[in-house]
Amino acid sequence: MPTRPRVRHAVISVVLGAALIGCTPPSNTGQARTAAATTSGEATSSAPTTTEMPYLTTTPTLEVTGDAVKPGTKLKFGEQAIIPFYSRYAKGVVGLTVTVESVKAPDADIDGLPLKEEDKAKLRGKNFFFVREKLTNVDGTNLAEVTSPILTARTKSGGWPGSLLGMGKADVTGCEDQNFAPKDFSVKGAVFESCRLHFGVASDPITSLSYTSQPYESADSRAVTWRNK
Repeated sequence: MPTRPRVRHAVISVVLGAALIGCTPPSNTGQARTAAATTSGEATSSAPTTTEMPYLTTTPTLEVTGDAVKPGTKLKFGEQAIIPFYSRYAKGVVGLTVTVESVKAPDADIDGLPLKEEDKAKLRGKNFFFVREKLTNVDGTNLAEVTSPILTARTKSGGWPGSLLGMGKADVTGCEDQNFAPKDFSVKGAVFESCRLHFGVASDPITSLSYTSQPYESADSRAVTWRNK
């Protein structure tokens, strides 16, 4: 993702913490390993190792094929795009639909965020922007525990909204910080919905969201972009 210029209307001018990278959550498990056993002087190997998570540490090459949308596709909020996607287990496609809701940030929710008091003060009187993502398992690929995409958000003025990434739980009323798909997101037709919290001023809301992960890119002509109209 390209380096972002200084936020014009963001309450906090930089993204706080470390962003989640890629579309698979970290794991402390690896490939199963089997040891050779020696019996009566003869070496006997156990069953071959099965790679259950081929993309745990390796990123597969994703291609635009079949029903997947072409680079540069433009959609309206609420329209679905079929995009290549992968989990640590397999690669396939998902249907991705995004919408944005703008609400005044309640003081009680601001108080509950994992921020310093001076940062909370900057949020008071501002708006929360709820970026809602709906992922649909289109082809029955095992996409268990994938991370919902982090989309590039732009505001009406052309700037970037504020974001809280890698800051621990950031639940607020109407937007639960739950961005990992459940284990049963592995069958055709399964749906996973998530919400990411952004913030800014009511007069400069989010008006576009772009998906820029491979096989798409950050350039406008190569991204998949949703707009409010």
